[in-house]
Amino acid sequence: MKKKEVRKILEDNEITNVMKPKPKIIHTKEFSCDDDHPIVYYVVDNNNEGVCEYCNAKFIYKEKDFYDKAQEEKKLLAMSMKESKKQKDERTPSEKLQDELEPIITAPMMDME
Repeated sequence: MKKKEVRKILEDNEITNVMKPKPKIIHTKEFSCDDDHPIVYYVVDNNNEGVCEYCNAKFIYKEKDFYDKAQEEKKLLAMSMKESKKQKDERTPSEKLQDELEPIITAPMMDME
């Protein structure tokens, strides 16, 4: 079977991604890969790209934009608030009494749920 015939069959069956997997987007210039092989560390080249020498996985460095950073911060804040509320519910009677005597004032932004 010729290459063109094989490629045509693969395209018809939408199997072209097997031949060229999508590159992994990374947000640091130093990265590691451990996909079914020993962990190896790399630094992206001048074109902001890197390729694992074991599995040929391609990595592309892209700087996070403001929106991505804000979403990440929002998730961290939400997790922190959830943990804080959980700890508040688990307080001892003396801690609860202290909280009644000297309440901690929360900002409107903190009430995210």
